[in-house]
Amino acid sequence: MTLVLFDDNASRDNFRPISLTRALFDIKVGCLTPFEQFRSQPLKLLTRNYLTGITKSRHPSFSVNESAFDKDDLYLNSLFSVQDRELERLIQKNDDFVITSRNKVLVARMRKEDTEYFRDSIVNGKILDVKKLRSNTTEIVADPDRYGTVCWNIWNLISDLSKKLSEQILNQKLQSTPGALKVKGKGALFVHRESTVDQETVLDTTDGGIYIGPRAVIAQSTIRGPAFLDEDTEVKPYSILSQSYIGKNCRVAGEVDSSVLMDYTNKSHGGYIGHSYVGEWVNMGANTTTSDLKMTYGTISMFSYGDYRKIDSGLIKLGAFFGDMVKTSIGTNIYGGTRIGASSHIHGGFATQDIPSYVIFGAGIGAENVEMELSSAIRTQKRMMSRRDVNMSLQYEALMKDVFEQTTDERSKKGIKAKKFIRAW
Repeated sequence: MTLVLFDDNASRDNFRPISLTRALFDIKVGCLTPFEQFRSQPLKLLTRNYLTGITKSRHPSFSVNESAFDKDDLYLNSLFSVQDRELERLIQKNDDFVITSRNKVLVARMRKEDTEYFRDSIVNGKILDVKKLRSNTTEIVADPDRYGTVCWNIWNLISDLSKKLSEQILNQKLQSTPGALKVKGKGALFVHRESTVDQETVLDTTDGGIYIGPRAVIAQSTIRGPAFLDEDTEVKPYSILSQSYIGKNCRVAGEVDSSVLMDYTNKSHGGYIGHSYVGEWVNMGANTTTSDLKMTYGTISMFSYGDYRKIDSGLIKLGAFFGDMVKTSIGTNIYGGTRIGASSHIHGGFATQDIPSYVIFGAGIGAENVEMELSSAIRTQKRMMSRRDVNMSLQYEALMKDVFEQTTDERSKKGIKAKKFIRAW
């Protein structure tokens, strides 16, 4: 039996801009991606065609978008975190079956003719019609919680973050190594022997465990669990990190609360990032701040690219969502529920609405928003990568070009044109 982790095309737009540059199984849900959660199993990967190259480069030992049929393959929605006991039960089923919820496949074992239609839909970005699947048993589940949890919308990555982190850190089953550090609470604590943690740092595990990975450097700061700090990350003096995941090789200062910062992201200065999700290779200028609470204390809505309308998240606290390679200038302020597209640059001031990918956003300082030149975006990204001794791969450069093309209509609908960016002063 092999698990086939697949992208649900009906959900991909819900997770923009994070999903523009990666398969859904490569999105951090807590401190793990779905791929990382199941990587100990035999795996195949199924995603959009334009993501094939970058996905193969990220997972060179795994099959990506290959069409060979195996009657024992078990297809698992990347956004469905199935319970271990339920997964074992499904693995043992001999017949073909499809389990769906909200017209989306959660898990299935299918006939050859179904897999051909299924794979064609996923790879080519088509919306799957579950009624066309002819497998023996189709079970429609109104409440999938008896099987596991489903991440339906991008804000679930934040609303469920603290719970996910707590569970995942406990499941690490690592031996605590607090040494002479200042520790509050009795939660799980792991400090890697190759990390450096200032003795004046306060590690508060009262509300959840803390993991500090290899070669992390933590200056005098306060870290409140549940929190996961990955390898080679640096936390600068007097920072406050709470209930957050900080990825590999990040630079962090100021305050980060209930947020995800993915690998190679810089927040090296003061400012507040709260209840937000930040992609890879993002650089935030000094005092970049996200709002995560309305003055009315009402719930925060987000624009849905799947439904083309505003949807109420039901959350009182919700920040912003940054695509990969976003850059912000000094003094940038971003309203809650805002999406910042991949490789866009914000020139300070206030960002109150979604910003498409590859945009130089100048409205906050009184300038016109313009389309970023693709070659300029690639040059900038190569410079940033070189500062971490990373060479841009051919697959990554191809990804940047593909995302630029795919987001052309989005910029056009906002009236953003290709022209020279001119500051307002």
